[in-house]
Amino acid sequence: MITKIGCIGYRGFSNFQELPLAIPNGKKGSGLTVLVGPNSGGKSTLVECFSKINQHEPSFTEGKRNKFANDKVKIEIHYDGKMGTLQTVESGGSETTWIPPYDKPLIYYIPSRRVFNPFFGKGMWDRLTFIQNPEISQFRGNPLNNFTMRLFDANRNSSMEFNELFWKILGKELHWTIDQDDSGQYYIKIQKADTIFHNSEGLGEGVVSLLFIVDALFQAQPNELIVIDEPELSLHPQLQKRLLDAILETTKKVQIVISTHSPMMISIDSIINNGQIARVHEIKGSSTISHIDETCRQYFKSSLNNIYNPHIFGNDARACFFAEDGVLITEGQEDVVLIPRLLEKLEISDHISLFGFGAGGASNIKNIAYILKCLGFSNICALFDGDKKEECAKFNQEFEQFGYKAWSLPADDIRDKEKHESGAKQGILDKNCQIKSEIDKNNLKKMFCEIIEFSRIKQC
Repeated sequence: MITKIGCIGYRGFSNFQELPLAIPNGKKGSGLTVLVGPNSGGKSTLVECFSKINQHEPSFTEGKRNKFANDKVKIEIHYDGKMGTLQTVESGGSETTWIPPYDKPLIYYIPSRRVFNPFFGKGMWDRLTFIQNPEISQFRGNPLNNFTMRLFDANRNSSMEFNELFWKILGKELHWTIDQDDSGQYYIKIQKADTIFHNSEGLGEGVVSLLFIVDALFQAQPNELIVIDEPELSLHPQLQKRLLDAILETTKKVQIVISTHSPMMISIDSIINNGQIARVHEIKGSSTISHIDETCRQYFKSSLNNIYNPHIFGNDARACFFAEDGVLITEGQEDVVLIPRLLEKLEISDHISLFGFGAGGASNIKNIAYILKCLGFSNICALFDGDKKEECAKFNQEFEQFGYKAWSLPADDIRDKEKHESGAKQGILDKNCQIKSEIDKNNLKKMFCEIIEFSRIKQC
């Protein structure tokens, strides 16, 4: 098993960074490591580090070496109690050397741009041969034509096993085989109906993508690592959901790393079962890796057991993992719905990025903030109801060191609420969602302008 990988000098990694990998423990999702983060933050670079390990004497071109890291690349990988290092040769330049042990880990790497030429020659590789002979390309997006040899293998030796998983993710049976045209070229023949067929050129991008991913999953072995860059590409949300379920099932015993931009590919159950989630982002121009810890897992677990607020880490909330800095955490759903209306009434045109549909109560705000802190977010804001001034003060005391800040509303709640067991609450908005006359609009507007200004991304 691979415990961690470290990198310096490759593209944006000017400082040494390490990623700890999830280790399977028999529970669903336990072996899954998920990479999130903004575009150009370094996710694809990090997953490419895994691919370089398997390549035979890879080179790092001048444009991909980081000048702030002395123009040299170093990738460390820890596995089975050993450490292997791929690094630039001592004299510098593009060439590299591998510092033993010689038994490299087995890594099945799938890039984000996964295509093969629709017409191809004949050849067949078993899984091990394919893993140990990765295609070397200096450019992302080049056709991965060696993959067709895996299709020959699946078509001849494991078609039912392959198709069972393929169809399960697709949600329907899509029969395929390998055929040959009169010129001698081979192609994938798809049966759409009893008498309707089309060839490889007619395959949708989502189907082509799934062929690669299914091949990686259906014969996965515990001594392998599977790395998939953006598995959700060109897939309908329902297919993403079924694909994630197949990945979670596989990671009971097998390590998988995915890089994603889709909230649909985030599993809270996986995180609770010891899966890993890490955010790759830039700090002062250098790619940085931030990841959750055991305390985060406990917070995720408590939120999952909160049956009164099931939305805390629902799909909308999971989108925060892909947000820019400057998220505002509020207590509840009404705040998320009414704050945009309130800004409009205050004639504030700026946008505030709100966390999901609220934290599910004032006591949960600090938990959400802690998770975002572990994932390397900055400029995080919190807004408490006016009757939670003590909680607001505690938040500022605890999180000020991380650059986070909290405010409290100038009323007990966002709107008036009728009396119930906890008593009536006086809000900023009346029952018709109008700002009440006794509210000082200037001070209220000033507070939200402060929040907006604080939440802006600070360019380093």
